[in-house]
Amino acid sequence: MATLMQRRQFCQGLFALGAIALSGCQASADTGLTVHLLRKSLPPQLIQRFRQQAGVAVRLRLQDTPQALAHLLAVGNLRTGVLSLGDAWLAEAIRQRQIAPIPKRLIQTKVDWAEPWQSFLQFISKEDVLWGLPYRWGATALIYRRDFFAELGWEPKDWDVLWHPAVQGHYSLLNNPREVIGLTLKSLGQSYNAPPTHPQLRERLSRLRQGCRFFSSDAYLQPLMLGSTQLAVGWSTDLLPLLKRDPQTYGAVFPASGTALWLDLWVCGQEPDRAALAWLNYWWQPEVAEQISRFSHAPSPLVADLSATLFQRYISLASPTAFAQSEVLLPLDAASQKRYDILWQEIFLTSS
Repeated sequence: MATLMQRRQFCQGLFALGAIALSGCQASADTGLTVHLLRKSLPPQLIQRFRQQAGVAVRLRLQDTPQALAHLLAVGNLRTGVLSLGDAWLAEAIRQRQIAPIPKRLIQTKVDWAEPWQSFLQFISKEDVLWGLPYRWGATALIYRRDFFAELGWEPKDWDVLWHPAVQGHYSLLNNPREVIGLTLKSLGQSYNAPPTHPQLRERLSRLRQGCRFFSSDAYLQPLMLGSTQLAVGWSTDLLPLLKRDPQTYGAVFPASGTALWLDLWVCGQEPDRAALAWLNYWWQPEVAEQISRFSHAPSPLVADLSATLFQRYISLASPTAFAQSEVLLPLDAASQKRYDILWQEIFLTSS
C-alpha cells in the first residue's frame, strides 16, 4: 500500500514450530543473506528459527516506511538480498526492471490460491516465473470513537457513513488517491478496480472532500485519539493495535460492501541464490504462514481457513461476508490512472 504508519506490531509467545523442510535450498553456515523490511514487521522468533534451520546468517536492514523500501529498490541497492515490497510499487518495479522473476520450479509451495488473491496471482505469475511472493496482507477499514456514535444512537457499518450529515467535519481520509477514489466507487456499487467513469463519481468525491476534516496517511490516528475527529479511514495494521489497547474507546469495522486489500511481497533483484531461496520458501511454508496469521496483525494469504485465525482475532473488525466482497487493488491502465490523477488534483489538491 501507499504511505503507512508503523503498521505492524507482533505479539510475543510464539510456540515452537516443527521442522520445516528446506531440502534443495540449504545454504552453508557461512552464507549470508541481507533482508530489507519494515521495522517490527516479523516475529523475531520466526527469524531466529530460520537462521537455525537454514544455517543462514541473516542481516536485517530495517526501514520505517514502505516508501523507503521502494526507494531502496529504485536506486539499485538490493543486489543479492531480499526485499519486502508493497503491492502498490510492484507494477513499476517490473516495468523498470528493478526486480528479477523467480522461477516457479524453485518454490516448493504450489500456487493455487482462491479469490480474492487469484486475480493478483494472475498478475504476478507469468508462465514459469513469479514476480514476487506475497506473504502477508491487510485491509482498509473504518475506526471510530464509540462515545460519539453512542450519542447518535447508531454505529458505522459501511462506506456511506462518510456522507452522513452527522459526521461531516468529523472524519479523516487517507492521503491516497487509489484508496479514496476506490472507496467512493465501492460506495456507488462499483469495483475498486473499475474505471473511474461513474457519472456520480465527481459529485460524490466533491462532497467527500467538503466533509473531510483533513487527510493524511501517517498521522490520522492522533486526531482521533485527541478527539479532534470521530471517524477515520485507515489501514488494519494501524488500527488493530489501538483497538487492542483501548477497545472501550474505539470501534472499527470492515465496510459491509467490501474493502481494499493490500499485500506485501518478497522480491529479489536477481535470480535468488541458495540463501535467498531458502528465505522465500521458509515464509511460504504452511506452518510459518499459520504462525504469522496467529501472532501478527497481517495474516498470510496462504492460510485458507480464515475462520480459525483471522475472524477470531479481528471480530468484529472483519466478517466472512465483508471479506468475501473485498478486493485486491490491481494496477490501473493508463487511461484510468490519468483520470485518477486529474480527479485527485482538481478535487483534493486545488484550493477552492
